[in-house]
Amino acid sequence: MRITNMVPDVQYAMQQSQQALSTAELQVSTGMRVNKPSDDPTAAASMVSSLAASANVDQYTSNVSDLQSQLQTADSAISTVVTQLNSAITLGTQGASGETTSQKQIVAQQVEGVLSTVISAANANYSGQYVFGGSESETPPFVAASSTYTSANGSSASPLTSSTNLTAGSVTTVSDAQTGDSFTFTAKTGDTIGTLETAIGSAVAAGKLSAGTTASINSSGELSISTNSSGAGIVVSSNDAALGSMSAASGTSVANAYAYVGNSTVNTAQVGDALTVSTNVTGSALFTSGTNVIGSLTALISALQSGGSTEQIGTATDAVTTALNNLNAARVPLDNSLSELNSQQSFLGQETVTLKSEQTSLDGTNLADAATNLSQAQTQNEAVLAVAAKVMPQTLLNYLSQPSA
Repeated sequence: MRITNMVPDVQYAMQQSQQALSTAELQVSTGMRVNKPSDDPTAAASMVSSLAASANVDQYTSNVSDLQSQLQTADSAISTVVTQLNSAITLGTQGASGETTSQKQIVAQQVEGVLSTVISAANANYSGQYVFGGSESETPPFVAASSTYTSANGSSASPLTSSTNLTAGSVTTVSDAQTGDSFTFTAKTGDTIGTLETAIGSAVAAGKLSAGTTASINSSGELSISTNSSGAGIVVSSNDAALGSMSAASGTSVANAYAYVGNSTVNTAQVGDALTVSTNVTGSALFTSGTNVIGSLTALISALQSGGSTEQIGTATDAVTTALNNLNAARVPLDNSLSELNSQQSFLGQETVTLKSEQTSLDGTNLADAATNLSQAQTQNEAVLAVAAKVMPQTLLNYLSQPSA
């Protein structure tokens, strides 16, 4: 008698049935048609690409949201300055209208209040980053100025001299409140303090630094950089080891004088696969370049404090008006960036919806169909198990134990 072994076929049928049942159960529980690459290799590959695109969109969306808040902070600060400049124009007009000397002093104090508010707005920060400092965002971009700065190194016993070598690669910067400009000197091999003194003289001649600004060794043996005027202020910094740090000399602060110590870097950020936006307008472009916003206010204060004539105060007031017009023009790039961000936010929102829909079509399942498939898989699995229950016990021993006919 020939014995046919059906066990392997039944075992295979059981495995296939159980796998189909597990797949159907997983689709119902997850709501997803593709739970592993083998379920649909083509859809799985497309899903990887779609998820990568979603990750990029999510990052761009986050960038846009953060940048909107940052630029709105900057825009609000500029709006504050605009309001203050309009107030200054009103005060200047009042001061030029035949006020007495004492009345002009009162108006000057009010304009000083305007200047203080403007400086506070110009030093606005978002999440600890100063928005108008260019790439120098860790420290306030506008600093109270003094007429004289001296080096930490040098003394009567061990004086610096014009022949003292500077450190190659070191940087010394002089920021001028009156010109609204900065002079930066980067030392080369062989440069001395005398080289720096000459360079500062050239910067004065070029109009970057106020007339009368000099660098020399003082009686204490220190390097002294000074405007030689109680009305002109500077801020000096240096990382040169030979000089040491530069600090304002005691008693040399200049009233109502502020220098810009940021830089001219315009930062950018990517908010799309092929879209970057400018994320700042520098304080120099807004408040010190061209008609100096801060300088015009300082000049108006000076004209009022000195009891200037109607014509003098009127001229100073006109300068504030011009500064206001320039400020409105200089803020345009910032407004453009905000507009771009708002448009990109809408686009990214739609892109998110599109990608979610695409991913659902790739791996999603119709729950009604999934429930039907599950019911069919359960029925098929029960049928296979019933067959297996009859076939599996019939082993060779069962046949051997049966009596022959």
